[in-house]
Amino acid sequence: MEPIMTIAAVFAGAQAAVKGVRQAVQLGKEVRDCYHEIRDFFHAQGQIEIEYKKTAEVQVKPENKRSATEQALDIVFMRREMFKMEVELREMLIYGFNESGLYEEMCQERARIIEAEKHAIEEAQLKARAELDRKRRQKAKRREAIETAVAIVIAVFLSLGSFYGIWWMFQQGGQW
Repeated sequence: MEPIMTIAAVFAGAQAAVKGVRQAVQLGKEVRDCYHEIRDFFHAQGQIEIEYKKTAEVQVKPENKRSATEQALDIVFMRREMFKMEVELREMLIYGFNESGLYEEMCQERARIIEAEKHAIEEAQLKARAELDRKRRQKAKRREAIETAVAIVIAVFLSLGSFYGIWWMFQQGGQW
């Protein structure tokens, strides 16, 4: 399935989640009663960002039949709508459920998780780079050892040739 179509499906799920929270507020329910809808919204938001990153890869493929403008419009529209829905959700949490601290705590925790994931990715990249450097050094050492061995063999043969030539000259009595 094309990423933009996946985004549209996930976007519809996010809209349904916000609608569910809105109904819970109207019915006077507690925030814990609509936990799943809130979680579904933020899950959808994360999925949209993941799929958005995939669209950047899809756009460069020649078999992609959609115009860049059409794709950009869809993406920008959905991102703006997601932002509006998040603002609406935040306001419902603050004013509808009287849970002003919940959204802020969630944002802080989200920032912490994102930072931890970013750090883990950077750490993995550093390890991969270090492993690649280690392999390059090993390869360079092997190449250097081979070059040294070849140089020694050549030097030995040249030395033996020189010694043989000197020995031969002595055998000839200095006469050519």
